[in-house]
Amino acid sequence: MTSHLANRRDILGLALAATLAAPLLAAGKKGTAALLIPLTGASASIGLALQRAVALAPQDAKAEAIMAFDTGGTPEGAATAARQAVKRGARIILGPLFSAETAAVIAAVGGGFPVLSFSNDESLIGGGAFLLGVTATQSVSALLGYARRRGVRRVVAYGGTSLWSRQGLAAAQRSKAALGIELSELPAPLPAGQTLLAALKQLGKGDLPDAVLVTDGAADLIAAARALDGSGVQLLASEPATDAAAISGAWAAGSDPSTMVEFAKRYQERFGALPGSLAALAFDGSALIRSLQAGGTVDRAALSSASANGITGPIRFRADGGAQRELAILVAGERGYSVVDKSQTA
Repeated sequence: MTSHLANRRDILGLALAATLAAPLLAAGKKGTAALLIPLTGASASIGLALQRAVALAPQDAKAEAIMAFDTGGTPEGAATAARQAVKRGARIILGPLFSAETAAVIAAVGGGFPVLSFSNDESLIGGGAFLLGVTATQSVSALLGYARRRGVRRVVAYGGTSLWSRQGLAAAQRSKAALGIELSELPAPLPAGQTLLAALKQLGKGDLPDAVLVTDGAADLIAAARALDGSGVQLLASEPATDAAAISGAWAAGSDPSTMVEFAKRYQERFGALPGSLAALAFDGSALIRSLQAGGTVDRAALSSASANGITGPIRFRADGGAQRELAILVAGERGYSVVDKSQTA
């Protein structure tokens, strides 16, 4: 998981995290599934939100507990937690949170062990982990597919050097031929004194593109929306910004807001706080594991053929650990995002 997706944090004390761990793991209890999350360290508040979401997921009365283990938010801690989980009988791991942690867990338990990571780092695909996180490729492929269906042909990708931006740009390059899109690139940030509109005109030899795909986060997206206001250029957001009102009219790809609203309501009623998108991933991951447990087979083969329709949308895993998703196509407005279409991802 890259840091830009971990920006909604429910900041509570670690004592509360320890208290909430009790329903998931009784002292000395064994189970077939383990949850690897940071309950101490800088990311403890995120780990708490993930743990709470797992507690909300539906389960059969006879279902085994999902054991919780603290990674401390470090690769070393994650590897230790993974080994402890296996010793206690775990046959599948949900987590950990970050990319480096995930690689450490795979090294600790072996590539044949089913690990359902929260990371969205596509470089992990093929390395043993299954990725629950929505990847840049999934977002960009869904968004560009919709844009092309709406007549968009000339696109400029505008973004920086973050991992998400680099992987999103690579996805756009891979899909341009199949979609029939003319793709140009414009690095961010622009040189001092140059406006985005002027840079686009210079790039197009006086002509503006049909659309600009912003491959970085909310700050670049909002700045681009202001720069392109009234230009007629369609703004494409590779990930939705929190402040939708600031980017009214932009197209984005993400989870259906209606399902997220219902999940947030349930979460708030029980815990008195609002969840983030990562908590929805934890809910979906734990529900998927519960379904594997109910089916009696909890292993890598079962996970690689599993599919689910959760809070974050329908998902089906591939044997290499990647996934195909159905994401909602969203249009930003004054009151938030509305769904205009659904699009299959790469």
